[in-house]
Amino acid sequence: MPISSLLRFQDYQFQVSLASGAWKWTTRVDISGTQVATQIRDVISPFGLLRDSIPIPGEIAQAMAESIDQVVNTYAPSILLSPVALTVTVDEGRGVSAPVPVQITNNGILGSLLSLQVTSSAPFLLASPATIAGLVANASGAFDVSVDSTGLVATASPYEAHLTVQGSSATNSPQTFPVTVSVRPKATISAAVVALQFNVSASLNGMFSPVPSQQFALSNSGLPASVLAYQIRRLGSVSWLAGVSPAHGLINGGATQPITVLISPPRGMLPGTYTETLRVSGYSTNLAQDILVTLNIV
Repeated sequence: MPISSLLRFQDYQFQVSLASGAWKWTTRVDISGTQVATQIRDVISPFGLLRDSIPIPGEIAQAMAESIDQVVNTYAPSILLSPVALTVTVDEGRGVSAPVPVQITNNGILGSLLSLQVTSSAPFLLASPATIAGLVANASGAFDVSVDSTGLVATASPYEAHLTVQGSSATNSPQTFPVTVSVRPKATISAAVVALQFNVSASLNGMFSPVPSQQFALSNSGLPASVLAYQIRRLGSVSWLAGVSPAHGLINGGATQPITVLISPPRGMLPGTYTETLRVSGYSTNLAQDILVTLNIV
């Protein structure tokens, strides 16, 4: 039974009687560090306080070892994972995905301490950090799950793998954390036009009337399961190109997004021909496509 308790350890007293007399000792479980430690201390033999010159009978040594197992099991932690499984969607060959956190809680009794390791069943399934230590009862930590899709192909999707979460002292170790990896094929950027032209008449006072906007169709001509995450940026910094909308977004395979281009020449802009390039980019088979925007002021 426990005989004393401090903040981070608990002492238990044991007694075994032999023909020669009673042996008594204290077994301490200490959780003040990152690992549970146990100690046999304050040993009293039938001849008094234990000294180096007093031999310990085998049955007493065995009883001491069993007392350690008993107190460690009393303070055993338990692994609780949230969520209990993951499905991660990645693009074929893209590289390491954004991390998804998995929470680990020590679901053991007050006084337990959980330290554990996370290992993967497949090289493309990554966990970081791989070691978590020092979780007291009801405390939580986390590791991030990500997928390296560099060598994964959509035709073999889905991939099944798992992480093993284990702690040597936990009552429910190891825990298996399944991960399903869905691999999307690459998208393909397709613009219906490669150039837009705006023709504007100059005025005597230098002011320009509102210029009607123009649109072009931006498509993802990849397989239906693909998704194009696109962005549109200007390669120059002209002031007369007032806006592009939407400048970023997602387009499913086979779908089309109308893109509106708006120009607004500043007052006093001289007659002439001006150009700007819009670059549509995103992870895809062709990486980018340029749209040439021309402004003619006559």
